[in-house]
Amino acid sequence: MIGLGSVLLLLAGGVIVHVMTTRARDAVVDADFIEIASPIKGQLEALKVEAGDAVAPGEQLARIEDPRASAAEVQRLQTALATQGAELARISREQQLKTTLLRSFARDAADQRRLETGRNLAELRQLRADLARERQELAFSERDVQRQVALYRAGAVAENVVDRARTTAAQNREQLRAIEARIAAQGRRVQAASRDLSLDSTRGDTDPLPRLQSTQLELARLAGLKSAAERQVQGLRAQLATAETLYAQQHSVWLKAPLKAVVWGVLARTGDTLQQQAPVLRLINCHSRWVTTFVSESDLKRLRIGSPARIDLIGEQLDLRGRVDLIRSGVGRLSDRDNDPTRLPINLARESQVRVRINSDVPAPPRKLCFVGYSARVMFQ
Repeated sequence: MIGLGSVLLLLAGGVIVHVMTTRARDAVVDADFIEIASPIKGQLEALKVEAGDAVAPGEQLARIEDPRASAAEVQRLQTALATQGAELARISREQQLKTTLLRSFARDAADQRRLETGRNLAELRQLRADLARERQELAFSERDVQRQVALYRAGAVAENVVDRARTTAAQNREQLRAIEARIAAQGRRVQAASRDLSLDSTRGDTDPLPRLQSTQLELARLAGLKSAAERQVQGLRAQLATAETLYAQQHSVWLKAPLKAVVWGVLARTGDTLQQQAPVLRLINCHSRWVTTFVSESDLKRLRIGSPARIDLIGEQLDLRGRVDLIRSGVGRLSDRDNDPTRLPINLARESQVRVRINSDVPAPPRKLCFVGYSARVMFQ
């Protein structure tokens, strides 16, 4: 009797659990699919993967080549870059030569300034000595005039002697003023020489200073040409790099995995000629899987967003875990047509669509395609 009671109690518990557990129809494991297409028109030269292979982010999967891709733009830019580079080298050589000449002309101009300044200072010193001597002569003449006037008044000399003394004194004054004027002019020459100026004559093209100034102007012009040539070279290099990248992309392209995934199917084979955007591979994201099933509306009261669920895979002795992340009720009773809100008859099947997002806590074998496409039974807890 006790044994029979225990059996009946277990059966009753099983019935209660069965009644309290919400079950859904069979469902199919689904996942996010990623289609890899050819970005160019060409031939599939290499294919490194097959269905069931796991791929890492950035891994090279297939190579497509277009032998008809044109390299004319690359060759044109290479020629233009070589020409502009040669022009830049020519300007640099001319600039170096002019710089050497500039240093030579600068030394010559400095020597000329020093020599001219020294000569003008020597002449100035001589004029100052002449000025001192002429002042002494003038002083003597003025004293002589006074003596002759005194003698004339005493009747010792004739009047013409006094006139002669006065004339000599006047001449000495004029000579003194002339020397003073020459000293002033020579002082200006000294100042002009210190500033590389000439007050006596115009400098010729063979003088160091005009050649120095001409070379400085030429160097400034060359600096501008060199700067412009350097900018053109930089621009051509950037254009060439872009053209080479574009040509490489048009001539040969590796298709790479965008993320960690598993190859679901190969849509082309080595040697196939592909059009642009032709599909080559299809991948699945094993970290984004779900099942979509249907339950009765009466069972919705036991389901919530985030409710745990168990996915029993058919054909595998393995259960997956997941959580409800979408509930769509009224399936089959509302029109799906755009801009048509007309409701369908209320007496149609009252079922709700439930999507369960599968957790990634259980390993997903790549060779079994992460169980995508497997049939499963969903039990909500």
